[in-house]
Amino acid sequence: MFPKAWQVNRYLEAYRTRNIPHECFRFHHHVVRAERTATGWRVTTRDNTGHERVQGFDYLLIGSGFFSQPRPLNMTVPHVAATLNVKTVHSSEFRRLEDLFANGEAAAAVAQQLSDAMWSPRNRGNQPYKNCKVVHITPRPLHALPPFNPVDASYVSFLPLDLKLYELSKRPPGPITGNAGQLSQAVKDAIHGALQAQIGGDQSDLGAPALTIPAAEPRSAVYVALSETYPEFVRSGLVDVHSGRVVELRNAKDGTCVAHVASSDGDFTIDNVGAVIYATGYSPAAAAEFLPADVKEELQDCPSSVRMPLILSGWQTMSVTVPNLAFIGFYEVEMQARFTAQRWLAEERDLPSLRYEEPAVLLRLREAMQDRSQFVPQYWFGDYLGYIEEIAVNLQLSRNDDPFGTREGPISPARYLATGDDEAQAKAVVHDLYSVWLSCTMQGKYVARATFRALQGNWQISRTIDSRLSSFPSGVLEGKASFHPRLPTPDKSGETFDLEYIYQEMGVLRIQNGSAVTARRSYVYRYSEARDKLSVWFVKPENDLEVDYLFHNLHFAYPNDAKAQGACSASAEHLCVEDMYETKYRFPFCGIALRNFATTHTVRGPSKDYTMVTQFSRQKPAALST
Repeated sequence: MFPKAWQVNRYLEAYRTRNIPHECFRFHHHVVRAERTATGWRVTTRDNTGHERVQGFDYLLIGSGFFSQPRPLNMTVPHVAATLNVKTVHSSEFRRLEDLFANGEAAAAVAQQLSDAMWSPRNRGNQPYKNCKVVHITPRPLHALPPFNPVDASYVSFLPLDLKLYELSKRPPGPITGNAGQLSQAVKDAIHGALQAQIGGDQSDLGAPALTIPAAEPRSAVYVALSETYPEFVRSGLVDVHSGRVVELRNAKDGTCVAHVASSDGDFTIDNVGAVIYATGYSPAAAAEFLPADVKEELQDCPSSVRMPLILSGWQTMSVTVPNLAFIGFYEVEMQARFTAQRWLAEERDLPSLRYEEPAVLLRLREAMQDRSQFVPQYWFGDYLGYIEEIAVNLQLSRNDDPFGTREGPISPARYLATGDDEAQAKAVVHDLYSVWLSCTMQGKYVARATFRALQGNWQISRTIDSRLSSFPSGVLEGKASFHPRLPTPDKSGETFDLEYIYQEMGVLRIQNGSAVTARRSYVYRYSEARDKLSVWFVKPENDLEVDYLFHNLHFAYPNDAKAQGACSASAEHLCVEDMYETKYRFPFCGIALRNFATTHTVRGPSKDYTMVTQFSRQKPAALST
């Protein structure tokens, strides 16, 4: 459901081969200027040798959109030393810690690598980043949503985020229409409530006041980051979040730098900064800079407005005053290209008149953005489902609801067909979509992924061992356990995995006879996307960071069975020589989060007959434990 970059590239290559002649492409060129002529456009391009070429076109389509170029650091931070002691990179360019130190997506990405550096067997005895942490400065609280979220309030089944957000059945009866712009107080409150139900609370349990969502005004519209790991890195203290804006970066005498932060709670400085990653977003100004001044004026171009540089219509693709010009990616909405093609091909077609795209409305919205209004949403043009339905009506497309019910299931461009479309191919895509949707809602697909994500971090453990044999003592253990994220490691099984934790626990075991011993245990937890499988592995006795062999795979109950049990559950078995280990897991989700969970191991063999029950409860955040 969430392809890797190389998979997207493979798809684009296949699409290009099938649909776009090779001679249409000009690599290593950039547009210098575009000028209007009596019949179209004269476009000047320049290659990487400096040679310029002028060509005439009937139409001009600009597809660089909001992601034209990373927004420079000095556009956000007013005072930056001309040459900083440390390396600075945009969040889109961060790849490896080694590159960063060689001289909120971003915070989680760095923390993931710091965690791997500390807990990978490759780095045993060599931990150059042992005392490092991520300091994240954010101007407002944000919700971190993972890619898989609960279907409903029973929290026993999970859907990919896109399938949940764009569900037709969520819309009220009648024609489906889009909406955009500022939020009303009621809508803003409703979104805050829905998101907090989704994540399991107001985030105060993470121990970071900067992320706690106020219960009343003033509070901003909801801001969301897509991340599976960020909340638990915050809880553990590896990501240290502060509210404010960085206003100055200056050099320190020791080779590091100092950040000055302006905050409503009082300004402060951060010393000993070893690197700077700036998640400042992108600047769309480059997408229009080559247009002539008169066209920019007609588009009411405002380069300083990062979120709305142009005043457009037609679902943000056009201006009626420049009909042979079109934009794709202001915002990025599927079917924009389809709408543009039909607009240019049709002799006569009624152009849309949308209340939320009236120029006066958009200009007021732009002003509210510049004033940092609390009622401007993160994505002001964010009603994807509504826009797709409106475009479909405009293009006279029919929606294919089969095999879903009427107005049921997530939308996809493949569900909207015009005369002459390849119906067989479109239906095959929709059937694939339905198969995923059905396997999630009825068979528990991705529950393993959601569970794996929710395990990350630190736990208090309480364990009872109830032995039915006098030769094997009973006892009670109290201690702590942690699931540390790291990059997947190889082992002799040859299997590949996408996600991995090193699990470590330590506690005091008090045996029935009154003696007490310190007990330690390590496992490796792994998740495979292709198999949608969560598994637990033993570690080697001589190296407790290295995988040895499989303990067991977790088999999750179907959603209907889990609902009857009141929580997600799983079972597993492992035969160790003559001893059979039967394990039961219980995962009572609260939104996407686990506040507690339990495991029950029942062991039977020639010299063993006992039950071991372990209760896990969330450890206090690092910030609240001091």
